[in-house]
Amino acid sequence: MTSFESLCVKIEQAVNRCLDSQEPLEESIKKYLVPFANANKEIVDLRKATLEHVFKKLSARISTYPPDRLIPAAFRLLNLVLGCHEAESFLCEQAITLTILEELMETQPLEVCEKLYSFLETNKKRLLVNLIPTQGKGLILLRLSNELIRRASKSNHNAFRGRILIFLSNTYALGEVSGVNKGGECNVDNVTHYSASQDGEEAAFYNTFWGLQAYFSNPPKLFKDNNLEVVLNNIGIVLNRFADIISREKLKTAEENLGGNRNNDFEFGLPSPPSDDGCGKKRKFVEIEEEESVSFSKDYVKYFPKYLSSFALFDKEISDPNFRRIVLVQILIIMQYLTGFFPEEQARINKAKAPHDAAAVQLPTYTIMEPQQHMIQDLWNKIIGQLEQTTTNGKNFVRTILHILNMEKRWNYWKFADNCSFGSEKVMKDRAERAREDFAEALKRKAKMSKPMEPLDNKMGINKLSEFWTREDDDEKFLSDTSRNIIAPKFDTVYERIKQDGYPPEIGFILDSSDTVEEKELKEKCWVNKWFALRTARHHYLLHFNKPVKKDAKLKNAKEEEEKKDDVEALKMLIDENPTCSSGSVTKK
Repeated sequence: MTSFESLCVKIEQAVNRCLDSQEPLEESIKKYLVPFANANKEIVDLRKATLEHVFKKLSARISTYPPDRLIPAAFRLLNLVLGCHEAESFLCEQAITLTILEELMETQPLEVCEKLYSFLETNKKRLLVNLIPTQGKGLILLRLSNELIRRASKSNHNAFRGRILIFLSNTYALGEVSGVNKGGECNVDNVTHYSASQDGEEAAFYNTFWGLQAYFSNPPKLFKDNNLEVVLNNIGIVLNRFADIISREKLKTAEENLGGNRNNDFEFGLPSPPSDDGCGKKRKFVEIEEEESVSFSKDYVKYFPKYLSSFALFDKEISDPNFRRIVLVQILIIMQYLTGFFPEEQARINKAKAPHDAAAVQLPTYTIMEPQQHMIQDLWNKIIGQLEQTTTNGKNFVRTILHILNMEKRWNYWKFADNCSFGSEKVMKDRAERAREDFAEALKRKAKMSKPMEPLDNKMGINKLSEFWTREDDDEKFLSDTSRNIIAPKFDTVYERIKQDGYPPEIGFILDSSDTVEEKELKEKCWVNKWFALRTARHHYLLHFNKPVKKDAKLKNAKEEEEKKDDVEALKMLIDENPTCSSGSVTKK
């Protein structure tokens, strides 16, 4: 027996003692495995390679166990390997734990791998000590996780895929090369299959509708040949069909509400007495809560990981508001993608991007022209309007979607312009420059607010106002004094002046939404003149305000009479009949 074989037997016996021992692993390692590190030089040279061989041999044996025995045995072995690395004598390399875990997962189904992966999540701090993403255990962890994502089904193991991605995002930096899609590649394997063999108008729309998915799963395909123009026109056709469906739904809802109002027993806002079938009775809170939970479960099962593209289901699908909402959001995402190729957006990104940066994320070299920009903007507005009408709380839903798309736009800028970096010199310089500009603006505002207020521009002057407010005379006596100087103009003067301004207007006084800007200004000016004339006449002709005026016999209908009614003309007629009537000269009879 060679020295390697004999050493392998001894180390395997020591490892089995550690696994079978009831003592803590740290004590077992010190008792059975650490002595091999203090042996002669020949054993020390072979120790790491032999221990790694033994661990892999045991993991191969454990992989043959049934799941109920495999999970605890594998966890025990992995804890032992991790403890050997953490021991003072460094019995094995730090990457051996992940290597054994990777070999175990290669031989197990995904249901077992989900449980084994929890070892990574629970021992994250111990496993990721001195992790270097580009070498050693950093590469092993990345390879292990990517292989699991490749094996996992998007429909059956979506939660497990999410766990892996969350673990990787918390382990590697956001700017890590392995996590950046520098070529802008899309998942072209996401193919939507549909039968395009039907004939007729409905079949044509069916093919147009599902044909868009080929471009949505691979957006760079839009910039080949004349695809962009075709896709935008097809999206317009889809939106027009959705608009027709929404109109029919509104009409149907209105008819149902009208029919319900005819058949119910409500009159003058008073409820009808409760019937025998329980209608009109107040429901208990438990019933309402159960109903809400049922509706929630119904909404929950409407989620599908992949579209159902059968022609027999198509009419029912597009009649479902939830399905239309999903499609509208998908189109909105594509519209957001296309706005990144507007000349203004490209200029903004190129201005911020470092020159000749080989590591920068690449975008298709395409520029969307102005006619297509207008078409994209029109489609965007239609989608927003339909989303607001499709959902019950449409405006809040649209606000949330736009907020998410705005965040995605910032992420794109971070990827394309900042090259996925947080602490780069350029980013820090831009932040410092913006901070200085904000500080300078704040100083200007503070200096402006600190200046003393300028004197008020008043015709009476500041001194006159001060004298008025500090006057000690009795206000009632001052106002009833007829000898004081009154500078208000007389009614006749005001009447002649407003007549020269076109009073009363031939188009009437009543403001209408159909009025032009000039007509609206004319009516508003005549209302001001009317108020000024009545305000002037009240001093000498106040008693005329309560006297009725004979109606013009020419005004036959009430609407025309109301339109032509003019208080100033009526007051002028009364004054001409009795020009001496004054509020101060009339005596009681």
